[in-house]
Amino acid sequence: MKAYKLFTTTDGASAFQKGEIKDLNQLRAEYFLFQQDPPARRGYDWHPAPRAQYVITLRGTIEFTVTDGTSFVLKPGDVLLAQDVASTGHKWRMLGEDSWARTYIVLKDGEEDGFEPEV
Repeated sequence: MKAYKLFTTTDGASAFQKGEIKDLNQLRAEYFLFQQDPPARRGYDWHPAPRAQYVITLRGTIEFTVTDGTSFVLKPGDVLLAQDVASTGHKWRMLGEDSWARTYIVLKDGEEDGFEPEV
């Protein structure tokens, strides 16, 4: 399954890797929640992830940008692993007219995250 991982670099910046989450990989989670932004909210400025969490896009197309200005796009079904909790942060903006609906799955501290970087 296609995935992106946001992480903190050694100099405190936010960066990302492309990769995947293997099918049927059982991961331990703390809790999960759902969020939907109204179409009028078109983005969110610089911020670090509040905790290590998966973000699974259910609806909408979202562009994420990291500290060095590079970006990637998430579409419905794409998986984001947000672990840039101690960084300068990332920002996002909605592309298109749909609102962004997503599920957050908060990982347990110290548990395997299941992310495999693209080689």
